Amino acid sequence: MSVQLNPRVSISNRLERLQDTTYLMKLCGLIYVAAILEIVDMTGIAFLLPVLGKFWSLQPTALGYLASTTFVGMFFGSFVCGMLADRFGRKPVIIAAMLIWGVAGVIFAFSWNVETLYISRFFIGIGFGAQVPLAVTLLSEMVPSHLRGKYITFFMMLLPLGVSITGLITYLLLPYWGWRGMFLLEALFSVWALVVWKYFPESALWLESRSRYSEADSTMSKIEEAIVKSTGRPLLPIEDKPVSASKKETVNKSFSELFTKSYIKITIMNAIWMITNMMGFYGIGIWLNSLLVAKGFSIIKSTGYVSLIALGGVPAYFLIRYLVDKIGRKWPVVLMAFMTAGTAYFYGQATTLAMVIATGLLFMFAQYGYNMVTMVYIPELFPTHMRVTGTGFTMACGRIGATLGPVVIGYIIAMYGSQTVMIFAFAINLLGGLVVAVLGPETKGKVF
Repeated sequence: MSVQLNPRVSISNRLERLQDTTYLMKLCGLIYVAAILEIVDMTGIAFLLPVLGKFWSLQPTALGYLASTTFVGMFFGSFVCGMLADRFGRKPVIIAAMLIWGVAGVIFAFSWNVETLYISRFFIGIGFGAQVPLAVTLLSEMVPSHLRGKYITFFMMLLPLGVSITGLITYLLLPYWGWRGMFLLEALFSVWALVVWKYFPESALWLESRSRYSEADSTMSKIEEAIVKSTGRPLLPIEDKPVSASKKETVNKSFSELFTKSYIKITIMNAIWMITNMMGFYGIGIWLNSLLVAKGFSIIKSTGYVSLIALGGVPAYFLIRYLVDKIGRKWPVVLMAFMTAGTAYFYGQATTLAMVIATGLLFMFAQYGYNMVTMVYIPELFPTHMRVTGTGFTMACGRIGATLGPVVIGYIIAMYGSQTVMIFAFAINLLGGLVVAVLGPETKGKVF
């Protein structure tokens, strides 16, 4: 059955009438699987940091630098991928990103000296940094505005699930495979890029933004036909509206546009907000296993506890999905930032196993909820022709925080002890929430 539209209607108008079907879920599921596999590889080092430190005789500060090397790579990956994806397409760049972290991961697994660890980890970071903003953008451009909150929030729910899966795999296999075997397994997950290449379409919105109207219409028609076949019902009628003029000139200046009068406030907000967000999220995440070891738990038991408390982030999906649909994007971001700050403080004061798990579950609920609503909010702050550039720049700013986080926390542990770390987490999350409260616009219901 062919979906005919004559005269031509904009992709945005056609996208807005799509229904929530199993086909759409399966299509986005390809990106979900890619995200889970990336998360497993990205968070694996957090569980294995104590093992690497013992094997290579590295002090906490050196381990902090090793973890931060990943985020230096992620900075470049996030920054460059935006410009590449806005110019050459979302699909080829996300596939390249997965292959980069996969190949570099194999080299890391067979590292023969400390220098190889650092260099390969840098390239792993480039792949990670490129994949995240691209995945969020692809999802936001593949579903209508009324489903965007649901699909992107679910995407972010995969993060705590991925952390728990990583912890479980590490718990079960580390005693037998060693750290090299663990990192090799995680690197091989990147072959999923071949599945994405074969089955996932290019963004029709991006094709249209490049004036490739024939390809955009063909891609959109295939999606519409699959949805009609899935539901057995015709799509809702839409009004014929002319497509906006070609945006090629705007595309070529999309990065500089971030610093124009129209976007400078958003650019400043995103820079401060994401530096504090990722400094806390990745800084604490990388050191979480080591912080439990510092409290007196063994490496294997600490891995199990981190895997358990990470599950606290899963129910946050249901709260965030409700908040973004009923309230909006901005104020849930502020709320979850403040909740993350408060729960971080109480988690840092916990001394018994029961309190560590209880406060840890609450901390993860708030922290992952914060990141879920963040990823819904960011792509909606930018138009299609500069969405990956804007999202990538925002993520690149976050990688600065992520790079600094493990190093700063390494020094805090060495100088003031592990309990002080969560006071630091309290302060930076509070600052991030305040910045969004003052500078952030509301984007609920924004149509691309």
